[in-house]
Amino acid sequence: MNRFKHLSLLLLTVFFHTARAQEPVFVYEPLKPFSHLDFSVTSGSTGIGFDVSTPINDIFSLRAGYAIMPRFTHMMHFGVDVGDDPATSHSKFERLSGLLEEFTGFKVDNVVDVKGQPTYWNWKLLVDAKPFRNKNWHLTAGFYLGSHEIARAVNATEDMPTLMAVSIYNHLYNRAVSGNTDMTTVGESTPYLEELFNKIKDYGRMSIRLGEYKNDVLYEEDVVAPEGGVIIDDQLYMEGDIIHAKGDVMYKAGDPYRIVPDENSMIKAWAYANRFKPYLGFGYGGQLLKNNPNWHVSFDCGAMFWGGTPQIVTHDGTDLVNDVKNVRGKVGDYVDIIKKFKVFPVINLRITRRIF
Repeated sequence: MNRFKHLSLLLLTVFFHTARAQEPVFVYEPLKPFSHLDFSVTSGSTGIGFDVSTPINDIFSLRAGYAIMPRFTHMMHFGVDVGDDPATSHSKFERLSGLLEEFTGFKVDNVVDVKGQPTYWNWKLLVDAKPFRNKNWHLTAGFYLGSHEIARAVNATEDMPTLMAVSIYNHLYNRAVSGNTDMTTVGESTPYLEELFNKIKDYGRMSIRLGEYKNDVLYEEDVVAPEGGVIIDDQLYMEGDIIHAKGDVMYKAGDPYRIVPDENSMIKAWAYANRFKPYLGFGYGGQLLKNNPNWHVSFDCGAMFWGGTPQIVTHDGTDLVNDVKNVRGKVGDYVDIIKKFKVFPVINLRITRRIF
């Protein structure tokens, strides 16, 4: 019996060692460059787009793609000012609107709607790093390369008659203050023209107030100009001299700034940023479907560096960010945000499919 017991133990020992000797030996092989390719659909603050990524080694992977922001519209409402004193502008407009409609044939509204739209798009080249034990986390560095124009604003089509009337009126105002009131060639009597021009000269120039128009109430606040003088205005004044492309001084430092329609009776503005924008960020991702390792979901969060303060330039060449102080309303909110933040926040969601 003892011999049988010893023989059994010997056979089990031999079998155990033989089985262990035949177990396969797993050798770790690092990821090879471009060993697989992932395709992702992205959505977030940079717009909607796509990217492709591939590993470089166990830690680093390369990612490239494109994104564009859809053209949604944000409506802003601006008032029409008459003259230099906002305290009397509204009453002047009420008296003037009937005269303008009679003279120009256009019904003049005291509110102008402006449609703002984002226009930016970007290519990107990024490097993701996974130095942590938990490979779901990654750090990202790289750059975006895209459009110089990032947003634009233009008046609504419905307000073209108002802006046309403003342009005509300002043309007559320029003639009135210059003393050129000879318009007998159009068949009007000189006394009527003199009376008309005297009224126009008394009313003052018409302009569009950038501070948002609310409930027909004008902001009436004193603003101290850089030279020490006081300007009664809607809190907009020039920070420095604005020189026209021809060399003429358009606005002097301390002068109130008011936007007037261009030669096509329109008001426009564009926002500009550098085309090249470095990026730093981080992200987290994981498997999207429990039983399918080919699908993943992840997010990216970081900062796109503008490389300086973006500009908001009107059609007359004035930069509302650098040339004008104390802009009110929606435009003022945008200007303040751009002045304070030198980066663009990036928050994106990625849905990824392994191609091979």
